[in-house]
Amino acid sequence: MSGNLLLDTNVIIRFVNGVTELFSLFDDEEKLFVSSVTVGELMYGAEKSSKRDFNHEHFLGLCEALHIITPDSDIAVQYGLIKAQLKKKGRPIPENDIWIAATAMAGNLTLVTSDSDFEGIDGLKLMKA
Repeated sequence: MSGNLLLDTNVIIRFVNGVTELFSLFDDEEKLFVSSVTVGELMYGAEKSSKRDFNHEHFLGLCEALHIITPDSDIAVQYGLIKAQLKKKGRPIPENDIWIAATAMAGNLTLVTSDSDFEGIDGLKLMKA
């Protein structure tokens, strides 16, 4: 999967909301992946939104056009390593972000995000969006 990208929740939200500088990122959907954790975050956001139906349809439709990765034992191992590393550094981040980072690392994917929480994770390949 080298050279492929894992899209963070904030990137998908910004893309659906029409942030044009992200459009070129979506030119080759074969190289784009999304964690099932991100899908869950998007569905939660849609449920509490005033534009529930619109957001649900657009978020889910986009995610289904990409490769959705569900947690497996490799991702779980990475999760444990990342969480222990962050605890040792005294730099906790949200649980869902650890799962997303673990998904990227287990799949040798570059995480595309605008979230600075991921910067403290050793060995995680990042692309700022």
